[in-house]
Amino acid sequence: MAGYRGILFDMDGVLVDSEPLFHKAVNVMVERCGAAPITEEENNRHLLGTTVGQTWARVKELRDIPQTPEELLSGYNEVVKEVLRSDLVPRPGVRALIAEAQRRRLPIAVASSSLREWVELKLAVIGLTDAFPVRLGGDDIEHGKPAPDIYVKAARLLGLEPAQCIAIEDSPIGLAAASASGAYTICTLTDSTRHLDLSDADVIIENLESFDYGLLANG
Repeated sequence: MAGYRGILFDMDGVLVDSEPLFHKAVNVMVERCGAAPITEEENNRHLLGTTVGQTWARVKELRDIPQTPEELLSGYNEVVKEVLRSDLVPRPGVRALIAEAQRRRLPIAVASSSLREWVELKLAVIGLTDAFPVRLGGDDIEHGKPAPDIYVKAARLLGLEPAQCIAIEDSPIGLAAASASGAYTICTLTDSTRHLDLSDADVIIENLESFDYGLLANG
């Protein structure tokens, strides 16, 4: 189906390449607990696209850390915010696609597994807060990705059904969520995810510079 009327953006790996920064922040906390760092392979296979609660539940499965996820969250939150303030820039093609959506008067939303506080921080750092009338984080829904809930909610807050929207993702967990919602799903590649199973995507592109504007309605 061509002529999609809304775009739903994941945040990390789509709008910004922040996945390596989250890996860094996780390891700051893991090392504070006296455990071995999470490897890049472990991060890419087990943590990408997860909510913060899911992240720390999985870290505890990978490492013998006595603290509960709740006990770790406060310190992790501060580390993440410090790391995210450093050198975040939009990924290639992001500003052009947003401008085209605005020109066509098509609504757009962020649907991220990150905490809403982190979503707001990242958008502020890259100067795109005002571009998104709907901004959702993993703490805005009961069931995080790979459940479709956040994409269903984001679409409906735009006044649309998911099937009327394009969802842009980069991770297997995110793609599973977007696909299950009924949205048309585009995957953008990152160094963290390009070697993973991205088969839930309808289309895979290198980055948003390769986005096909012909998929969009004209407002």
